Amino acid sequence: MPKGRPTQGKWVTHKIPILGRRNCYIYKRPNSEVWQYYLQMDGEGQLRASTRIEGSKDDINVGQEEAIEFATNKYLDARGRSQTGMKAIVKKKLFDLMDDFLKEEKKRIRPYNVDGYITERTFYAKSHHLNLLKKFYSGKNIAIEKIDWEKLYDYPLWRAKEKCNKQNPIAIKPPKTQQTISAELTTIRGYFAFLLKKGYILKVPEFKRVVREKREEISRDYLNYKQYKQTNNTLTAWAKSKTATPSQTYNRHVLRNAIFIMTNSLLRVGTLRNLEWRDLDVAENLDEEQQKIGHLIRVRKEACKVGVSRKVISPTVEYFNRIRELAGIPKAPRSQFPHVPPEYMNFPILSKWKKVDERMGNGTFYREWCKIKELCQARYWGSKNITWYSFRHTGITFNIERKVPLLQLAKIAGTSLKEIEHTYYHHEQESKETWNMFTQNRIFWNKIKEDKNDLVAIDKLLEEVEV
Repeated sequence: MPKGRPTQGKWVTHKIPILGRRNCYIYKRPNSEVWQYYLQMDGEGQLRASTRIEGSKDDINVGQEEAIEFATNKYLDARGRSQTGMKAIVKKKLFDLMDDFLKEEKKRIRPYNVDGYITERTFYAKSHHLNLLKKFYSGKNIAIEKIDWEKLYDYPLWRAKEKCNKQNPIAIKPPKTQQTISAELTTIRGYFAFLLKKGYILKVPEFKRVVREKREEISRDYLNYKQYKQTNNTLTAWAKSKTATPSQTYNRHVLRNAIFIMTNSLLRVGTLRNLEWRDLDVAENLDEEQQKIGHLIRVRKEACKVGVSRKVISPTVEYFNRIRELAGIPKAPRSQFPHVPPEYMNFPILSKWKKVDERMGNGTFYREWCKIKELCQARYWGSKNITWYSFRHTGITFNIERKVPLLQLAKIAGTSLKEIEHTYYHHEQESKETWNMFTQNRIFWNKIKEDKNDLVAIDKLLEEVEV
């Protein structure tokens, strides 16, 4: 059928106006007995669709009353929507506007967490959340006007119970925490708020919080001492590989030192990636010798997950200095700490190869991480699900075992005492066994006993430990 209003004749038969309106009627096509309906609204175009009501070739009255009732309801619904400021004619389906929503969200990307804006990492998380919504509907792109709100409200329960099944591409791994589901619901509400603003729906769904029948302990995988030492040895050899290109060598050395920094400073991976050289400073409460090992890291609120600024003193001078040298940044001579010249202060610490003013890209960061996992998973990590965050967890666990006061540890890590107790003490049995094994090493044990401060890098403590 050509574009435009159907007319009686070649393309339309048995045309019957609805409520005496010229812009709404039912009709048939010459090659079909199914009743069709037509609706036109000023400024919104036209809608032609099937009523799915069968007629009869021999009797015009068959199905006519039902088709008229169907089209009347459609017309009145469109009028009602128009009078409430909504789109009268909705042709879009639920998934159709997701790309438009993400385009709007992409405009809000900033390097850090700032009110009203999002980070690149948050943007990609939102994209993932919308893909989960598609899986919730089994990939079926339903019409917006046919959304079953009661079904939609079951999303949190579905996410809490859905099992991972390799044989089922729709199935996904369930989240570990309620916070994960809450983040997904925030994105989903944001998408529906976008649909509301565009005039496609009348309300934004409000989901009820799902409480698990039995609270599961949060299990964060980490490396024991032996695994961590083995990983360090492997990463050192990997970074020094003679077959690597100059850019690969740079990336590998930077990320190897980034792992050391995370383990010893307890920084979150996102915070570390947001650090700039201006965030590093001399820790004035340390003596001259200690300043050669430790320094102050200023974590800006806009650069961290929780949005709260804090100061961290950590034994990571050596690792930051290595990264500075790899990037080709000269050392400012004004202090023991490797301060950079003023023109480099606002540059990212984890920068691109030969582009010290640009942050290392997500692609490079996670591509190299996949190589690290490939090298270490089967050899050392076993069934543990080691991620970038695992090195922060490893550092926290090591410090718990070194008897660092938990309140001090929580402050350094930028988390709560409750979170430290709940999240990390589930490793107690494994940690006890690992600790007992390593305390049998006299050299290691003596180093621990001689340590009068917290500024001893974990990597240094493990240098003389046999693996």
